[in-house]
Amino acid sequence: LIIYPNPTDSEININKKVDVRMFNILGDMIILENNINVLDVSYLIPGMYNIQITYNNKIINRKIIKEWREY
Repeated sequence: LIIYPNPTDSEININKKVDVRMFNILGDMIILENNINVLDVSYLIPGMYNIQITYNNKIINRKIIKEWREY
């Protein structure tokens, strides 16, 4: 799977349709989405997040950095 961009300020793209769980640094699940390939993270505060992707009955864990967005 390709997960990009990282770091990001608005959205995360995934090259396949997947199920996504995102956790904050404390381990609280903050996002749960199914069958997506674009995840909007623009409303999250800047920081590091853990993303858990389920695809083909496999679980892939990655760290995502949410950057500050300049307007």
